Amino acid sequence: MADLAGALAAMRQRFVDNWVVGPDPRTRIAFVNENPAAPWPPKDPDGQLTGWVLFSAENASGDHPGFGTPGNQAYLYRGLIAIQVYVPVGKGSGDAFTLAVAAGEIFRSKKFYDGVTPGCYVRTWTPRVDGGGPGDDDGVWFRVGAVIPFEYWHRG
Repeated sequence: MADLAGALAAMRQRFVDNWVVGPDPRTRIAFVNENPAAPWPPKDPDGQLTGWVLFSAENASGDHPGFGTPGNQAYLYRGLIAIQVYVPVGKGSGDAFTLAVAAGEIFRSKKFYDGVTPGCYVRTWTPRVDGGGPGDDDGVWFRVGAVIPFEYWHRG
């Protein structure tokens, strides 16, 4: 049965499945409240730092639009998918913006998680890419974020 936790997991899986070029991910992916895969921070074969992304999705509000019969009513959850792209300082901002735009495009105007329970699905909207800025207090990372609004419709 579909639920909000499943919808959030579907968002994460959609990102993981589409964050690839050929057989490899574009960058390493980190997730909120999980230890990143070792070695961390990510480095290329020459030992130089490489870019990575932090993925998160969270519900911001819930509504009961008020139609249907008990057990067959619509519930609407709204939230944001946030993908923060980090590149080493001194490498320029071009790659960070390119990756942030690519991350947002994975979710642009999509409908998914709709085969689990009839009437339940996730709908995403237009991504917004910010202007970038410092990625940490130590001056090691430059960050650019992509934020995608979502709605999760649940019938229950």
